[in-house]
Formats: sequence, C-alpha cells, structure tokens
Amino acid sequence: MPVATAVALCALVGFSPIELRAQHDDPLEEVEVIGTYLADGAADAETRISLDRDELEAIMPSEPEQLLQRLPGVSVFRPGGAGGVSEIFLRGAESNFTAVYVDGMRLNDSANTRGGSFDFSTLAANDIGRVDIGMGAMSAIYGSDAMAGVIRIDTAYPEAGSGTVYAEAGTEDDWRAGAAGSLALGDRAALGLRISEVDGGDAVDGSSLDLTSISARLSGRRPGGDAWRIDVRHTDRSRTSYPEISGGPELALLPDLETAEGTQTGVSAQSDWTVSDNWQMEFLGNWVDIENHGSTPAVPPGLLDGQPAFTSDSEYRRGQLLWINRVRLGTRARLAFGLDLIEERGRDDGMVDFGFALLPNGFSLDRTTATGFVELANEWAAGLESTIAVRIDHTDVDTRLSGKLGLAKAIGANGGRLWARAANGFKLPSFFALGNPLFGNPDLKPEEVTSFELGYDLPLGDRAMAGISLFTSEYRDLVDFDFETFTNVNRGVIDIDGVHLYGRVQVSDAVWLRADATLTDISSAAGELRRRPETTGGLHLTWEPLPAWSVDAAARYIGERLITSIPTGDIRDDAYLMANVTVRYRATPFLALWLAVDNLFDSNYQDAPGFPAPGSRARLGAELRF
Repeated sequence: MPVATAVALCALVGFSPIELRAQHDDPLEEVEVIGTYLADGAADAETRISLDRDELEAIMPSEPEQLLQRLPGVSVFRPGGAGGVSEIFLRGAESNFTAVYVDGMRLNDSANTRGGSFDFSTLAANDIGRVDIGMGAMSAIYGSDAMAGVIRIDTAYPEAGSGTVYAEAGTEDDWRAGAAGSLALGDRAALGLRISEVDGGDAVDGSSLDLTSISARLSGRRPGGDAWRIDVRHTDRSRTSYPEISGGPELALLPDLETAEGTQTGVSAQSDWTVSDNWQMEFLGNWVDIENHGSTPAVPPGLLDGQPAFTSDSEYRRGQLLWINRVRLGTRARLAFGLDLIEERGRDDGMVDFGFALLPNGFSLDRTTATGFVELANEWAAGLESTIAVRIDHTDVDTRLSGKLGLAKAIGANGGRLWARAANGFKLPSFFALGNPLFGNPDLKPEEVTSFELGYDLPLGDRAMAGISLFTSEYRDLVDFDFETFTNVNRGVIDIDGVHLYGRVQVSDAVWLRADATLTDISSAAGELRRRPETTGGLHLTWEPLPAWSVDAAARYIGERLITSIPTGDIRDDAYLMANVTVRYRATPFLALWLAVDNLFDSNYQDAPGFPAPGSRARLGAELRF
C-alpha cells in the first residue's frame, strides 16, 4: 500500500501507542503481561496500551495526568490544577473501577471518600519507566476493583553502574528535580535508588502541590537463573486547592482552601522458581500503608445545597500473598493456576462540622479475601487462539466468581487478526461506603459488570497498522446515595457502548504518525454522568530530524462534559483541543536538554465550574547521565 494512502487511513482511524520493549532487561518483565497470568501463549484479545522509557523521554510529561490524557480511551478530571485531586476514567467508567499498580503494589485506597480511586498526583512523572493499560473487565485476573481495566506503572532505574540527575523549571513557578543511580552487587544482583521532588507551581489560584518520592529496587538472579526483585517506595505529599464543588477561585463565596497531607509507603517482593522445563512458579508478596489527613471548609449554598466542613484522618493498609504456577502443556497449550490472599484494614477518625453540631465521621473495618484462580490458553488449527480464565474470590460475607473468555484468529495472508473478548467483574464496597457513620451501609453488595469487545487489527504493509474495536459494558448494583433513607444503597445501572479506532504509520525513517478516536454512548438510570466526555481522539507525531534531536507533538480532542458546583448547579463545558510539544536535544552522550510547551494553543476549559484551565506553559529541563 502506498505510504500516502496509509497516512490518510491512519488520520481517519486513530492510534494506539506502539508497544515497545523496555530500555533495560528487567528480570521479571517477561511475565508482567497485563490482563493475564501467562507469560506467553495467551490470545491477544483485548485493548492494551503500553509506553516504555524511550517514549516517555521523548514526551517528558510534567505530571502523570498529562501523560494519561493523551492515551486512547482515557479521560482525566482534575479541577484546581496541580493541587486538585485527579480522577482517571477508562472509557467513561467510574474512576474507582480501575485497579492501579505501582511496582507490583495496588494503591487503590478503600478508605478514601472517592470509593477507592487512586490519585495520580501522588506520582512523579519522571519516575515512571513503563506504563501498561488494559481495558475492560479484568476481575478474572486481578479480582476486585478491576471492572473497567487495570493500569500498571513501573519505576525507572538506570543500568547498573550508572546514574542520572535531572532538573526542570516551568513558567508557572513549577519545578521538578531528582536523581537516580544503580549499583552492581557482584555478577547477579543490582541495587537501584531514585529520589524526586515536585513543586506544582501556581498556575491556578489557591492551588499548590509539594511531592517527595523515594524508591529503591534490589534485583537479581539466583545461580539457576531464576529472577527475584524487591521494591520499596515512599511518597510524601501536601496540597491545597479550593474545594471541588465550591466554584473555585472564580465563583467561590468563601476564600477558604482545602488542605491535605498524606504518605504512601509500600514494599513488594517477587521471585521465580523453575521446577522443570515445563513448570515455573512465581511468588509475590506486598504491603502498602496509605495515610491521608485533610480538612475541607464549608461551602455555602448556591443553586445546590451547601456542604458542611469536614476533616479526614484516614489510614488504609493492604497486604497480599500471591502464588502463581505456569505450566506448558505440550507445544500449543499453557496453563496458569494459583492462590491469592489479601488482607485489608481501613479507618478514618474524621469529623463533620454542621455549625450547630460536630459529629464523628469515622470508622474502622477490616476484610480478608481468599482466592483461587486458573487460566488456560491454547493454539488451535487454522490460526485460532483461545484463552479462558476463572477466579473465585471469597470474603467473610460473599463469594464471587469472575471469568474471561478471549478468542483470536488470523484472517488472510496479510496478517489481519479478528478477536473477541467476554468478561465479568466486580468491586467490593469501599470501607468508606460501608462504614461511614452518617450514611454508610454495612449490607452493601459488590458492584458488578459484564463486558464484551470485538476487534480487528490489520497490518498495512511493513510500516503501518490500523484497527477497530466495538465494546459494551453494563455496570450493575452500583453504590448510590438514597435521600429518603439517608444511606448508601445498591441500585445504580450504567451502560457504556462504544467504538475505538486507531492507526499508526512510519512515514519515513525519521517520522512516525499515530491517531486514535474513542466514541462512546454512556447511559445511566440516574441521568447523565458528570466529568467525563463521550468523545475523545487525537494525533501524535514523532520526528527525529537529526540523530541528536527529537520532536514529539500531540493534539487531543476532548468532547463536551457535564460538570457541577454548588454555586452553579450542572453546566456543560464545551469541547476543547489540548496540544503539547516537546523538543529534546542530546548534546552529548551524557547530557540531554528539552523544551516543552503545554497547552500550546492556550485552550480555555474547566474541569469544574469556576476552576480555570492552566494556560500555556513552557518548561525547560536538563538531564546529566554518568
């Protein structure tokens, strides 16, 4: 196919980031395939997005939210700039329906007020070495929380015997700095250390963010060749912002700011054990402690009723032990099976101030989940592949069966692939929804989802590819607040149908062009959902004019959204275009410089009424390697 034709087709159908190998060989990376326990042999029958360190260095995002916003099917909500709490929606599903892992540790906080969602502003963008995203229900692999998908993030470390120091400053008084190094410990092990500091600047009035993160990795191989790895990470964050529904700096009646401080501490250990040529075990254990201390001021009534002042003093702890077996069954079949044990504890000692009364807003709960799972992949005749997975999760009050079926078949001699996927999933009620003394309900049932996806991928010669997938998900028994009984109940239903289109083409040895579009129809029995667009799409250009230079440019269309605040009630924010450009220059093998411009066209949008969008910003950075 002529290159011009391929470019035209890609501009119409969109892109999915090219899945690239990591910059260095991580001992355990080959088995960390998202959406499956199998290292190989699983039918590729779902939408996956992967970015490695090479692509991240070309982009140089200022924060994780900026990186995720440019990806297919992902939308970001973060009022208040850097100091606001961020939410990530995969294909329009609730943000707490996505399981988030960092270095093997799940960081969804079941004790927070957002139902267990993860706030990505607790991550430093330059710490990220790899991002993997899987779309669709994945409870058959990951259990609770993975109803809309999974995001896995791995920290970047330099090669053994080397180090790096970087610094970046922006025009909104924002800056980022950090250092990383790795030391060889004999012939079979290495120790890596990374530290980062972020100041979010003052792009939005009242917004501030200070983030410190420290992480370490000890990894190696035993004499037989089996890999092992230990990760430790700690983050300390403080932030300020106007309350999300206050009307922000433009509409809030009171100048009082929401303040919050918090820490995340975790450790993860994993190790392979080869039993025979056809049987390998993997053992994983991790522990996470998340603490948050926040104070939210009262919001006076407007078009909607006001909100009382409240405080939160929460802690969430999660421990996990996971045992995986991977067995080859001849030359065409792969089997994985194992056990998973999860222990959770959550508490909150906060208060609610109604003005005339100060009431406790606290709880203390714990939960144990014991799990068994099995996954079987097979290669059949005529290019047909299949994967089936089943998982049983048992808690003190409930037992859940989750499943996944994937089929993929080669079509024609041009390498086309037709694939289909069906899965169900669930989410255990958050500790906040169960235990809050004012409106919590200890009898809440798990929320559920059933999802289907049908896709086709078509190579267009050696340098281009295009594809399409149709997806549908039904979310049931969603937790909702009942004003008549003043308590949480299971009654919500959301249906999400959509189409994802992508394309990518290597125009020349120095130019890559990618595009994508995700169109959804989101319906809810409770009315239109807020904060998420039904239409997103974008173009991404990578250009290497000279060996030492690279240009990364991306433009993203975000459709209109329904947003709300107490002063205004529901209003509609118009669609907008977000464009970012990064120019990177490797002056020497040891020194790299970059200039990035965010929101190139100074697009004016609001994630919440009264919160202006951060305007155009330039960032200048440098990295020294040694």
